Amino acid sequence: MPTDRTGLRARSGAALLTAGLALALTGCSGSATSSSSSPSSSHGPTPALAGLPTVPGSAFPGVDCDALVPAERLIATLGAGAAPATQTIDEAALVQDGGLVCTWADAVTSASLSVRLVGDGADHWAAFNHWYEHTDWRDSVGEINGTSCTADGCVVHALDGDRFLEVEATVQGLGDDAVEALAREVLAAAPVPEPVVRATAATGSRSCTAALPVATALDVLAGAAAPRSAATQASYVSTSTPSFELREESLRRLGGLDCRLLSGDGDELLSFTVLRGGAWVFRDDSPLAPPGEVRPADDPLVRLAGTAPDDVSAQSDDDWLRVDAPGATEETVRSLLVELSRG
Repeated sequence: MPTDRTGLRARSGAALLTAGLALALTGCSGSATSSSSSPSSSHGPTPALAGLPTVPGSAFPGVDCDALVPAERLIATLGAGAAPATQTIDEAALVQDGGLVCTWADAVTSASLSVRLVGDGADHWAAFNHWYEHTDWRDSVGEINGTSCTADGCVVHALDGDRFLEVEATVQGLGDDAVEALAREVLAAAPVPEPVVRATAATGSRSCTAALPVATALDVLAGAAAPRSAATQASYVSTSTPSFELREESLRRLGGLDCRLLSGDGDELLSFTVLRGGAWVFRDDSPLAPPGEVRPADDPLVRLAGTAPDDVSAQSDDDWLRVDAPGATEETVRSLLVELSRG
């Protein structure tokens, strides 16, 4: 299922931050040791490790999420019901980018807190500024004077040295001062990032249309979820529209794709994700929750996994592919995955 774009970030627009106070970025997934970021070791059916890329190294090895947001601070922010939330494959690109993710939630109140931290902060900062065309902002970092808040919570982005931080708190009534204070505390506890050795990015197009041509997608979907006659003027849009998301930026940096195919009437026909070198998500020692029940598949797809027939992941060589075609059968989605593996 594609990432939800209708929540806090889409409603709030740009999370503003001028260059003035030194702040740091951290998150707690990847190879973190805290229970706040590590899912249960019992994932259910998982494949052998043979033929899968190794789990990516972290720019913040050994960082404990509980050190970034201590228990008493977590309770003060979310309430007594706050508990660590299992990381999902939606965070895969950020983890592969050397980042950390820490997430907590209260199942009763639906309040949640996510802290995402990456290195290469200057690059992320430049992308954030470019997204919102804040070309008048200085390169140096300074006092936070703008944070994006709604009645449901706040988002703040910050840079300190080579660390870039994204804090997202979905808490009713939370204000600018509270989320900015939390960001400063996280940054004060965050270490300097270590260099991350990344595999050479796979060659290939970064274009949605080149990876899965519209005509090909419509031919596969015809007679299933979306008859071709109902998909005239279909075109791709990025699933990151209309706001900046750190995990989407990491996917872009790694040469990945995150695309939605819409009909001329605006109906979503399908969405897909390609993460180059991301097949490590299928490993049984992955720090992320598995993409679903895993089973072997025929070439060119090595493994398949899915939580629903119309939302299926696959390993193709070293890459992780994911297709979500609302209402389609698994056979149709698998055919789309095969076509995508050729792109």
